[in-house]
Amino acid sequence: LLFLHFCAVLLQRTANSFVIDPASTKSKPSNRNTKTEMASDRIEGDPHIENLLFIECGFGNDSHGQNSTKAAVRACRNAIEFNSIPSVDRLVPGGYDCLKLDVLLAVPPKYRSTLDLEKVAEVFPYGSVRFQVQDGGMVAPSGIAIDDLGDKGDDMVVVCSSVSVGY
Repeated sequence: LLFLHFCAVLLQRTANSFVIDPASTKSKPSNRNTKTEMASDRIEGDPHIENLLFIECGFGNDSHGQNSTKAAVRACRNAIEFNSIPSVDRLVPGGYDCLKLDVLLAVPPKYRSTLDLEKVAEVFPYGSVRFQVQDGGMVAPSGIAIDDLGDKGDDMVVVCSSVSVGY
C-alpha cells in the first residue's frame, strides 16, 4: 500500500505534462489519431474516455542502461498484465477495437527526452491510446555501473504508470 500511495503522489504531480495520442504503430491497425498538446493541469478538451471501466497502476524500472522507454514499457505491462476482461465484447459498443486507454506516465525529468511513446503504445494490444507524461518517477542508485550493459552511470530509472480503460 505504501508503494501505491507513493505512485499516486508521483502521478498527481503535473508540472510540464503533455499529451500524445500516437499514430498507429507497425503492429497495430491504423485507427489512431495523432494529437499533441500542452496540458497545464489535466488533459483539456473533450474526454477521451466517456465511460470509465477501470484504472490500474504499475511501475517499471531499468536498472542498467538508463532507458526510460524500457522502464515505461515495464510500468505499463505491470499495470495491465494480470487483467482479463472476457466480457469486453458485451460491455463496450464495438468491442476491443473501440476500447480507449488514457495512460499517465510519471518519468524522471532527466530521462524524459529519450522516452519513445510509440514503443510504449505497443504494450497495449487493443484500442486507442492517449498518453499524458509528467515529471515524476524516480532515479535511484543501482549500486554499480556496468559498461557492457550500456550504463552511463549507476542510475536506475523508475517510471510509474496509471492506465485508465473505457470507451
